[in-house]
Amino acid sequence: MNAAQPMLLLVVPADWEAVPEGVTELRRCLGDDYNGRLLLKMARTPLRSPMAHYCGLWGRAELRLARRDLTPRIDAAFYSLAWLELEEVG
Repeated sequence: MNAAQPMLLLVVPADWEAVPEGVTELRRCLGDDYNGRLLLKMARTPLRSPMAHYCGLWGRAELRLARRDLTPRIDAAFYSLAWLELEEVG
């Protein structure tokens, strides 16, 4: 792996689930459009949502476009069922 290659480090909350098709689309977009790689890590502490860290060398304009393109794909690739637990309590 090239340290200069654009990379998206995505820290996902431990209680969130992945949507396989969404993760595949996220990887495809990152690789095809930005020549980047995706690294997924599970959080060890509670998080409200996935945290995206853009690592490696990104141009300023390229980073802006990547955030615009990848944010909705991140939202589509992972989800939480925490709202179900709240309905059961209420």
